[in-house]
Amino acid sequence: MAVETLSPDWEFDRVDDGSQKIHAEVQLKNYGKFLEEYTSQLRRIEDALDDSIGDVWDFNLDPIALKLLPYEQSSLLELIKTENKVLNKVITVYAALCCEIKKLKYEAEIKFYNGLLFYGEGATDSSMVEGDCQIQMGRFISFLQELSCFVTRCYEVVMNVVHQLAALYISNK
Repeated sequence: MAVETLSPDWEFDRVDDGSQKIHAEVQLKNYGKFLEEYTSQLRRIEDALDDSIGDVWDFNLDPIALKLLPYEQSSLLELIKTENKVLNKVITVYAALCCEIKKLKYEAEIKFYNGLLFYGEGATDSSMVEGDCQIQMGRFISFLQELSCFVTRCYEVVMNVVHQLAALYISNK
């Protein structure tokens, strides 16, 4: 494996082939060692980062949380400005309905999902003393009343959306 193709002026004898092979093996071993050390260093970094990235916020341990969402300081009416006054009114109505729907969704998630999901959980029929079911249902009545009012409000908002869409559809004809 003499390097005879580089230049005709350089002539290597065949004794040099063994030293080049030994030198190449030494370099290969050094490179292998470097790769092993670098791989272990990367694994240590990855393990250190995995511990901090995978942590989920726990309300019981950290009751304070930061919301890092941008806050829009302009109002809805400032964002909806066109030359056409009728279009302004239509867009304002739909934007207000969208905001109302978003608030209702948030209220449902916060107030009602858990109550409906976990009602009656944790107690078995054998562990309940007579009258516990009635007491539990009595406590749940106020929740059901709030839920009934919420469903009525949702129905009103959905009806308003349908009426607004129908009015827009009819006015286009």
